[in-house]
Amino acid sequence: MSQVTGEERVKQLVNQHEKAIIDIRRDFHMYPELSGQEERTAGIVAAYLEKLGINVQRCRKSHGVIGRLTGGKPGPVIALRADMDALPLQEKTGLPYASTIEGKMHACGHDVHTAILMGTAAVLASMRDTLAGTVVFLFQPSEEFFPGGALGMIEEGGIDSPRPDSIFALHTSSHPTGQIAITPGPIIGSVSTLSLRIFGKGGHFSRPHLAVDPIVVASHVVVALNSMITRRVDPLESAVLTFGMIQGGTRDNIIGDMVVLRGNIGSLNEALCVQLMDELEKTVKGVTEGMGATYKLKYIHGYPTTRNDPQKTDYVREIASRVLGPSHVLPCIPTLGGEDMAYFLQKIPGAMFFLGVQDPDSEGPPAANHDPRFNPDERSIALGMELMSRLVVDYHP
Repeated sequence: MSQVTGEERVKQLVNQHEKAIIDIRRDFHMYPELSGQEERTAGIVAAYLEKLGINVQRCRKSHGVIGRLTGGKPGPVIALRADMDALPLQEKTGLPYASTIEGKMHACGHDVHTAILMGTAAVLASMRDTLAGTVVFLFQPSEEFFPGGALGMIEEGGIDSPRPDSIFALHTSSHPTGQIAITPGPIIGSVSTLSLRIFGKGGHFSRPHLAVDPIVVASHVVVALNSMITRRVDPLESAVLTFGMIQGGTRDNIIGDMVVLRGNIGSLNEALCVQLMDELEKTVKGVTEGMGATYKLKYIHGYPTTRNDPQKTDYVREIASRVLGPSHVLPCIPTLGGEDMAYFLQKIPGAMFFLGVQDPDSEGPPAANHDPRFNPDERSIALGMELMSRLVVDYHP
């Protein structure tokens, strides 16, 4: 009788665990938890890992969960990471397992990430006797809210004792199911957050000449800042400025006295983010002073650029080509969204790839991440489990 290969064994175990892992993902989807609130999710993860016989460390200062699985043979130390938090969105998918929590939704696929890593842990735990080395499972909280959960897990020894040789992670994307996308070097940009308050002078709607309307001032500021990006950034560079929130006023016939704007700057070049904040404040100062208003600006330099190690990127491509076929392994255009996987990649060489979760048979354009209609194809879960498991089982430096 021929001996079962590692590749065949992984596939068998993925098939064996797939349904249970999809059920777990649906449970997470029904009960989403925002950044810093992942108590239920973390408890389920920790109990699951312990049942598999994996050593579990619960972070003291966050809801992070760290699992360490030691194989039956000496070998490398490989870390695998998944984020667990949801978003403050009202779900609009109409799914039978839609969010049951008002104003909260897994609209970025972190429920899929967590479930895939739990399934990967189940596969690898079943292979521990033949497994070479140690696997560190990093279930990370608070990716969506700066300063994120990665730094806290690093501070609590998540990547010490033992120190990983490599780290890998995946993120859902709008590529069709059965494809992945990956690129060496910068893959996700550095992001900085800004909060801007513009102060005017209140008054009656019928006498605007006696007031300083902060809504009008804010409108000019937004237009001026968007023009600034096009004239202060080298066209061969990349940067984006978006205000995601603007609030001001109390009712229709009152000119209020303050407007609040909150937004983000993103770039693959971290130094450019810092430079743009200096330019931004000069512009805000000029517009507000010219219109008789004042301002207060708070700026937080957020996540650094997420950079894939070229060698580890080639390795992910190699494994994905075996699992999915070479034609289904694509290059990707870097995004400017921000991702605290960057902190892990500053410490450990590794790579992050985008896992296609768009049903190829669906009609119309896919709902993107952070869309209340976001609905990943669950067939991608088994593929994610197989890819992550094979990155460990087939590992070579």
